[in-house]
Amino acid sequence: MLSHNPAAIAIALAFAFNVVAGFSDGGNLLAAATASRIIPPRTAFVVISLGALAGPLIVGTAVAATIGRGVVDYQIVGALPLCGGIAGALSAVLLAYAIRFPTSGSVALMGATVGSLLALHELNAIRWQVVEKVAISLFGSIVVGFAAGALVYAVLLALLRGVDYRTGMRVMRLQYASVTLQAFGYGANDAEKMMGLMVAATMVGKPTAHFGVPLWIVVVAVTAFALGMAIGGVRIARTIGGRLFRIRPLHALAFQIASAGTVLTAAALGGPLSSTETTASAILGVGTVANPRALRWQVAREMILAWLLTLPVGMACGWTATLIFKITHLVS
Repeated sequence: MLSHNPAAIAIALAFAFNVVAGFSDGGNLLAAATASRIIPPRTAFVVISLGALAGPLIVGTAVAATIGRGVVDYQIVGALPLCGGIAGALSAVLLAYAIRFPTSGSVALMGATVGSLLALHELNAIRWQVVEKVAISLFGSIVVGFAAGALVYAVLLALLRGVDYRTGMRVMRLQYASVTLQAFGYGANDAEKMMGLMVAATMVGKPTAHFGVPLWIVVVAVTAFALGMAIGGVRIARTIGGRLFRIRPLHALAFQIASAGTVLTAAALGGPLSSTETTASAILGVGTVANPRALRWQVAREMILAWLLTLPVGMACGWTATLIFKITHLVS
């Protein structure tokens, strides 16, 4: 029974989380790929799915290790805070999706993790120096993404100035490469969060077990993401891709390169971040250089407010989910 198999519960929750991540993060990547109408949506879906699968297999699983064993040692604290944290993050992201706010799954997960351990009076189990590293990565990516978007667009604009339309459109075909790179970065960063927690679930109660991400966990996590992207990604894609400002092919190429570079750099350093935050901030950077008056700053403010609210909402959801698991004895 599931009540006697907390690892199975944690893995099922992580699978569900990645499905919902496909709604939001997948929509974000679809927006980046299709906003300029250079890449057909179906082609973008295939490219993103394959890129997300290739990311952890080629770049490695440093982010999975940071989340799965770096922030909290679940081999010692057990399955209850693990399941409560994942369930809380899932609840927070679902709430954001229901009210049509793009959100950060990473921030929700950090908040829910703290809320879960707070409910059990085990905050001392958190390695705060690792949390600090995660926080710097999450919020630093907003600034870096914005700056990178502005810089890449300015460079591309200078390089392509005076190029005729036909040559320019040929250059825009580079979006196939930039979208692949962006999806590759997603797989090596965002997708690895749940991979790390799935591995942690299999290691609960085994303090001497070696942390490693097997192929089946990579495949399960990316499959869940692709499923979510197919089901609900378009809804979020419209928010990110169409409401901030009208995106042209050169804009898309610039923010794809900027976002991919930021995410891959963080992945190599083992720093978790949110592709939603990074891509949206890169779009804002591009728009600021291209035409700041055309940017819909009210939409940007709503997105930033949603990100800021994600942390306390995630904490509350993690706290609540953990107490429910504890009271019902579903996880022990």
